[in-house]
Amino acid sequence: MRDGELDRALSPEGVVAAIGVFDGFHLGHQALLAEARRLSAEMGYPVLLMTFHPHPRTLTGNSGGHEKLLTPLHEKVLLAEDFGAEYFLVVEFTPKLASTGPFEFVAEYLVGRVRARHVVCGFNFTFGHKGSGTAKDLARWGEEMGFGVTVVPPCEAGGEIVSSTKIRDALERGDVSRAARLLGRPYCLTGRVTHGDGRGRLLGIPTSNVSAPEDKLVPANGVYAAYARFLREETLDMLPSVVNVGTRPTFNGQEVRVECHIPGFHGSLYGSNMQVLFLERIRDERRFPDASSLRDEVLRDIAFLESRIEPGGAWLKEHSFTLPGGYDRILQTNLP
Repeated sequence: MRDGELDRALSPEGVVAAIGVFDGFHLGHQALLAEARRLSAEMGYPVLLMTFHPHPRTLTGNSGGHEKLLTPLHEKVLLAEDFGAEYFLVVEFTPKLASTGPFEFVAEYLVGRVRARHVVCGFNFTFGHKGSGTAKDLARWGEEMGFGVTVVPPCEAGGEIVSSTKIRDALERGDVSRAARLLGRPYCLTGRVTHGDGRGRLLGIPTSNVSAPEDKLVPANGVYAAYARFLREETLDMLPSVVNVGTRPTFNGQEVRVECHIPGFHGSLYGSNMQVLFLERIRDERRFPDASSLRDEVLRDIAFLESRIEPGGAWLKEHSFTLPGGYDRILQTNLP
């Protein structure tokens, strides 16, 4: 894997280039990279994943909130290998790049920089100044410049076309079940466990305060059923949990926090990395008249969680999933 300029000595003959933003590595991205791997085996060239950072939307007018990512760069690097990339190239998205014409982009980057022998992109891929280059343009110029192009058609899940935009919309509405369906796995937030206010412990329901990276999209405020994933004495644990995302209005909180309660868990996780895998929204976050009422409601949340994971529960029947190995590597790295 290479981050930045491609080391030509590692790929003297060229590459199969999979190109896109790849925010989320959702089912559509996975289909694109599966096609790149197939072509790689057929042609004998390694797969290069070419991505852009920061997200192009942040420099092309209305960012639409894309400063917050489904897959920040440090996650993307560690996940790319699981989906078949042998090389990883980040193209810095600058005002200069944004003003580059589509033909010039193809000549400079795909031909001159990475020696693409074949390019794989999504059906809605655009490039160059104001996104004026299309997949059809890429195929036409590929014929002229000596590389093939495969355009991967839309991928569907649950009757809808998969896209990063739809996943973002689902998370911003708190619909983590829909997000998981489009991703092919639960949405994962990784952060360091930090000290909170200690109120959960006083209520007999201790929580771990998970500090999310600044550029990570956090689901909408609410209470969620989830799995908490963490290392304890070099052993990887994944335990059912109830997660509150919000401001803690019962206690007049201000900042949004991600607080994770793991029923039955005893021990300190302060300073450790934790992953929260969001499975299902339980309810809205709301203000309670007193701490005792809040505690009663959280106990009902825990009962709901346990009903969904017991033998024969809905998750075990309908929502089995396999996590890419990159999540293990993310858990063991120093977070930004």
